[in-house]
Amino acid sequence: MEYEEIQEKMKAIRESPINLIPDEKMAKIRKNMAEKCPITKKMDEEMRKHISGGTEHQLTIKDPFVLSIERSSGTRMWDMDDNEYIDWLMSSGACILGHNFPPLREEIIKVYQDLDPNIYYNNEWEIKSVEMIKKYVPSIELMQYFQSGTEADMAALRIARAFTGKEKLIKFAGSYHGWCGQLCVDMHVPFSGAMEAHGIPSGVYKNTVVVPLNDVKTLEESLKKWTEKRSGVAAVLVDPLGSDAGGIATKKDWLKSIRELCDKYNVLLIFDEVITGFRLGMGGAQEHFNIKPDLSVFGKLLTHGFPSSGAVGGRKDVMSNITIDVEPGGNNAFVGGTLRGNPLTTAATYWTLKLMEEHKAHEKAKKAADDLVKKLNYLFENDGRPYFAHNIESIVHFETFSPLALDLSDLNNIDIMLKRNEGVNRIATALLAQGIITKYGNRGFTCMQHTIEDNDRFIEAFENVLQMIPK
Repeated sequence: MEYEEIQEKMKAIRESPINLIPDEKMAKIRKNMAEKCPITKKMDEEMRKHISGGTEHQLTIKDPFVLSIERSSGTRMWDMDDNEYIDWLMSSGACILGHNFPPLREEIIKVYQDLDPNIYYNNEWEIKSVEMIKKYVPSIELMQYFQSGTEADMAALRIARAFTGKEKLIKFAGSYHGWCGQLCVDMHVPFSGAMEAHGIPSGVYKNTVVVPLNDVKTLEESLKKWTEKRSGVAAVLVDPLGSDAGGIATKKDWLKSIRELCDKYNVLLIFDEVITGFRLGMGGAQEHFNIKPDLSVFGKLLTHGFPSSGAVGGRKDVMSNITIDVEPGGNNAFVGGTLRGNPLTTAATYWTLKLMEEHKAHEKAKKAADDLVKKLNYLFENDGRPYFAHNIESIVHFETFSPLALDLSDLNNIDIMLKRNEGVNRIATALLAQGIITKYGNRGFTCMQHTIEDNDRFIEAFENVLQMIPK
């Protein structure tokens, strides 16, 4: 679905009444969940005694309680009470082969029989995995592993600053690039400023410049302004799909414009491919859009969710600026980490990519996403609501209350946004109660094992949800 059509449909949603699932229906849903999940509910209570907030992850559905998962396989997960769920969160996109995929699991076990993660020295899987990455992502000339997408983003910024000798970083409003201090500004919600930067001294993000998405004019003005100053601009950091993997859509030539402006002002372009890398295709977003960045950041999908999953790669001259030793003089970027590039991480990378290729994972996952979107749009159209769904390859968006469709630079829209967000959260809980796991109740990821029958279950559950929402 093109940008203009998405915007037109978003407008229709903005202009429609905000009718939430009523409180009495939500109370019944919560009661039913508690009755069918007594052990899981008790586990949630125990978690809160030991884990601050009761969970380690921001994307878990927390109403009425956070699930504890006992086992997983393919598209399914089971809670402590043996209730079955079909998963469309897929570890926030990290899982494209399916949960606990036997061929991947077996290869990792083979490696672990001879090598543990603690060898500290080099191993052959580093070479094999990076060769595999370079096969699909030609912009990668040199690479370094890190231990998460957040850490990789941090490293990319340090590398860019050391190479250019410049200080400023440009990111885009509402974009999420992990939780490091210099990127915890204008995060998740456009124009939110330092709302999520508590505990971070303002000096940490003073060199982070925020530009609205799709605003080429403001981007060029910012580049011109800061490149003329002594501090200069080291890099532009972008999620190739906009904000949160397409949660806020971008115009057709947006990335092309960014690339051209970075070249014009001699600024590095960094693609944050933590979500898009190896999900939009084996070559990620840069292959999908035919745009070559200077540096690329990878994360969770790199290892199919196995630990210490993060990497930065790119131009040889830029990446050669990294040092892992104390080196006096020069503008070297120091990086470290005990478990970086360990055998389990690097073997998981190699086998994930190899198995994705062998099993045509992208083709199958996209086919499942296309089918789900088609069925959702048919459901919404027949129900007479302005809701709609669209997908970018295997990343699915289903828009109902669309809290981020508002102009959030207008403070008068904040309360409306919160109410719309509550509408989405209630949908997430109502779907969960029927055994459907989503991302925030308005997004999802397909894997190569999602079937037409899985999608039909999703549609049946969503049809039940629509019947709860007053027109």
